[in-house]
Amino acid sequence: MDESVMIWDTGALRNIHGETVTFKGWHVIWSLAVDKIDLTNASIVEEWDTRNNRAYIGFWFSKTGNGADWQWGGRLLQTSADLRPHEWSGSLVMREDTANCVDMFYTSEADAPVNQSVPSVSTGHIFADETGVWFEGFSTSTEMFSADGIHEANSDEDEYFDFRDPHVFMNPEDGRVYAVYEGNVPGMRGDFTIGSKEQGLIPPGFEVGAGAEYGAAAIGIAVLDDGAYEAGDFSKSRWTQLEPLVTALGVNDQTERPHVVFRDGRVYLFTISHASTYSGGLVGPDGVYGFVSDDGLFGPYRPLNSSGLVLGNNQTQPLATYSHFVDPEGYVQSFINYIPDPTAADPSAYRIGATLAPTVRIALEGDRTFLSDVWNYGEIFAQGAWPVDPAPDKRPIVSESDSKIIE
Repeated sequence: MDESVMIWDTGALRNIHGETVTFKGWHVIWSLAVDKIDLTNASIVEEWDTRNNRAYIGFWFSKTGNGADWQWGGRLLQTSADLRPHEWSGSLVMREDTANCVDMFYTSEADAPVNQSVPSVSTGHIFADETGVWFEGFSTSTEMFSADGIHEANSDEDEYFDFRDPHVFMNPEDGRVYAVYEGNVPGMRGDFTIGSKEQGLIPPGFEVGAGAEYGAAAIGIAVLDDGAYEAGDFSKSRWTQLEPLVTALGVNDQTERPHVVFRDGRVYLFTISHASTYSGGLVGPDGVYGFVSDDGLFGPYRPLNSSGLVLGNNQTQPLATYSHFVDPEGYVQSFINYIPDPTAADPSAYRIGATLAPTVRIALEGDRTFLSDVWNYGEIFAQGAWPVDPAPDKRPIVSESDSKIIE
C-alpha cells in the first residue's frame, strides 16, 4: 500500500452505531503502523517482529475503498497526545452531533518497567476536499478507565495482563454508549482452579491439561454515563466497569479486538486469538472467533459454529492473516502477517506481509456463519455516509432473512 510503512491492526471510520461511513465521498481507515527503517528490506523481519515497540496510529483515504487506491495520510494523533510511548489498537468513531468531530479510542501502552495498557481517547476533526482527507486536533488524550483487579486482572495479579483495544458503540436496546475491551479474569495468575463450572459439557474421560490455569482471557465491558457522549466527556469518572461478557478461563489467555454486531434481533460478539495462547493442551488456529446472544448485550452467549471459530488460518499457512474485524454487513478485514516463502530452499522460511489481506464476507444465520465471497485486498464497504446521504452506496445485507448464498 505504501513502501515506507508497515501496517497491521486496521479499522474503518464508523459511526457510534457500528456502521462504516464515508466522509464527503472518501473512505477512511486507520492502521497501526511503523516507518520502515531499512528500505532495502535487509532487516525487515527484525523490524516486523519488534513493531509493537514503535507503533503509532496512521490513516489512509480512498475514493473507491479499493485496496489499490489507498493513499497514506501519515500520523493520526499528534505526539503530544501520547500518554505512553506506544499507540495500540482501538476504533475511530464519527460523532453525530457535529459536522466533523471524530474520536479515536485506542490503547496507550508502555512495556517498561512493567506492562502498562490503558484504554484512552483522543478527539480531533476530519476535513476533506477533492484532493484528499486530513485531520486536525488529536493533541491530547484522556484515560477512559484502568484495570481495577475486580472486574479484570491488573498488573499486581498478572504481570502479563491484557487491558486494551476499546471498541465503543451505542446499544440499540437502551440507547446507552458502551465499550468492550480485552481483559483477563481477575485473580492471581496461575492460581485458578478449573472446575466443573469452567469445563461445562465435556466428553467422557476428558482431563484438564497442564497449564490450563494460565488461560484467563476475558471480554470486558464498561458503560458511559448518560449525556457524557454528547458532551464528549470520556474521563474516568464517567465510566462504570461491569462484569465481563465472556471469559475463557482454562481455555485461552487472549481475546484481542473484541467488537459487536447487532443483526436480526441478536448480538454477535467477535474477538481474535492466537494458536499460541491456548492453554491446557487445547488447540485452535489464529483467527476470528465469535459468540451470539439471543437475549441482548449481556447474554448469555453461546459460541458460533459450536466451537466459536468463525475464520481461521489453515495448517499450510497458520500465520497468514490476523486481527480480523467484522462489520455489520459481514465484511471481514484483516492484515497479512507471516506467509511461507515458496522461493526459499528452507521449507520453514517465511515472508512478511505488513499490508492488508483480501476482504472476505461471512453470512450470519443464527448461531452459524458461512464464508460467502472474497473481495480485493484491503477493500472497504460503507453502510452510510457523512454528511448523511439519503442513498449511500452500500451492498445488500447478508443475513438469515436473505436468500442463502451457500447451500
